[in-house]
Amino acid sequence: MGFFLDGKQNYVMFHYYMGSKLCKYSTKIKIDRSEWDLKTQRPKARRGKTGEANRNITHELNEYLQAYDTLKSKYKESLTKEIVKKNFDRHFQLAQTVKTLTYSDYFEIYIQQKKESDAVKKDSYQKYTRIHTTIMAMQKKAKKTFYLKDFDNAFFMDFIAYLRTEKDISDNTLQRKLGFFKSFLNWCIVSGYQVNMDFKKVRVKTRETSHVSLTEEELEILTKVELSERLDYYRDLFLIGVYSGQRYSDYSRFNKKYIEGDNIKIRAKKTGQFSYIPLSRKLKTILDKYDWQLLTISSQKFNIAIQDICRIAGFDETIQVDKFYGSKKVSKDVPKWKMIASHTARRTFITLSLNKGVPEYLIMQVTGIKSLKTLQGYIRFDKKLNKTISQAWD
Repeated sequence: MGFFLDGKQNYVMFHYYMGSKLCKYSTKIKIDRSEWDLKTQRPKARRGKTGEANRNITHELNEYLQAYDTLKSKYKESLTKEIVKKNFDRHFQLAQTVKTLTYSDYFEIYIQQKKESDAVKKDSYQKYTRIHTTIMAMQKKAKKTFYLKDFDNAFFMDFIAYLRTEKDISDNTLQRKLGFFKSFLNWCIVSGYQVNMDFKKVRVKTRETSHVSLTEEELEILTKVELSERLDYYRDLFLIGVYSGQRYSDYSRFNKKYIEGDNIKIRAKKTGQFSYIPLSRKLKTILDKYDWQLLTISSQKFNIAIQDICRIAGFDETIQVDKFYGSKKVSKDVPKWKMIASHTARRTFITLSLNKGVPEYLIMQVTGIKSLKTLQGYIRFDKKLNKTISQAWD
């Protein structure tokens, strides 16, 4: 165990053994070859500024030895090269640059780790990068470089105002964007980076928004409307969601390996919980049509296609949409087809199942919804059912 200079760039390398195998780790400490003592494996003793620089390097190298001894005591025989590298990277490499890293530098590390761990899907990755683009635009406007310490309460007030005025973003969407940025800042805390904790107190009030589901009649129309081959596939994909009650991120992954008896057993991406979905005749017919091999399509592309389909189907009922920007409420009328997206399939399953008399606890079991309050948030008002109740009491 000791230190050596590499043959090309004059970086100090830490050499150690795992059993009989020689392992090397670059400290990224650079020193002129003339200042390196081959016998002591340390910088040479000098006077003046050169001597001070060499003593600082010696001190850093001694910290590597202490850290390695600590790891050996902790892990004993289970210590591996990977453990050494991971710990050294965290305690030395990032520590050397922590004072100079900008917000953007940290964000790049964050996204890279997400990519490597496959912890974020493509759609979510795009949402993270859009938030990053927004903050970089604010940085440009402020004519300054943002550091983690800059994300205080004043920054978030500017952030909220910027999105409301410059980007015309409503409060519900704003709260979701805040959630993505807070995820990054929480990662910073877990990773040991110092951040301003003001973000923990930042909230944007959300309101119940206008969502829709399809009626029995609309669902019948949807299944029969003539479409191109491309749109026919998107319709089938939407119907899989209607007949299964799952989120798009889950039902778009259906394949034969998830079949368990008369059910589909799948772990939800969002919650990590298993759901058992009854393999109804209608659901099985569509999946068999594609031999259970569904194409990977972004939710954004899917939403555009399903709106086009519902426009062709003539779902033109006027829906009032309310958006809130702080205390300001803005209402506008839009045709129903513009309100339909991938999640409408799940809402339709829940609403129509209740209409058909399926008990709430069974719907919750299939959909993975844990509380009655959450379930009620999915139920859409049906004018025809309201009329039925009225007639029953007349």
